[in-house]
Amino acid sequence: MKKNLFLTVICAGLLTASFTSCASYQKEAAIMSLGNNNINTYVEAELDYVNAKKVQASVNTSTLFGFIQLERNGNKTLKSANRYKGLNKREAQALYRAKENANVDIILEPEFETEKHSWFLGLYRTSSTKVRGWGVNIKGIKYDQHGTPNR
Repeated sequence: MKKNLFLTVICAGLLTASFTSCASYQKEAAIMSLGNNNINTYVEAELDYVNAKKVQASVNTSTLFGFIQLERNGNKTLKSANRYKGLNKREAQALYRAKENANVDIILEPEFETEKHSWFLGLYRTSSTKVRGWGVNIKGIKYDQHGTPNR
């Protein structure tokens, strides 16, 4: 009798856990417009705005128990000392993929979209991060006499 009650409680608990879930959504964009998108160094870059193109990429992850990765994305990320600082790992991976797939030098005005889901009281989690922006190439670099150091 006790064994049946124990199994019933375990089954009821698993059934209840299977119906619990959690979701969140986040979207980020730059506050400044394209006109204020400067490279603040002692050099001036001539950007190829004529051939600018929209670029996008996404990174999907899923984990079990919070540490077992079921979907791997590698370790290639894009980080910068001044322009792209403050990105989390998934955003940096999506930015890297967008830059490499489009074969561009710079992504202007990147917008990030993140969607997260959690099931079974957080034991299984999925995440999708997308980036969209304008990809441009650098035509040339020259010394800027009025330049300012990196901030």
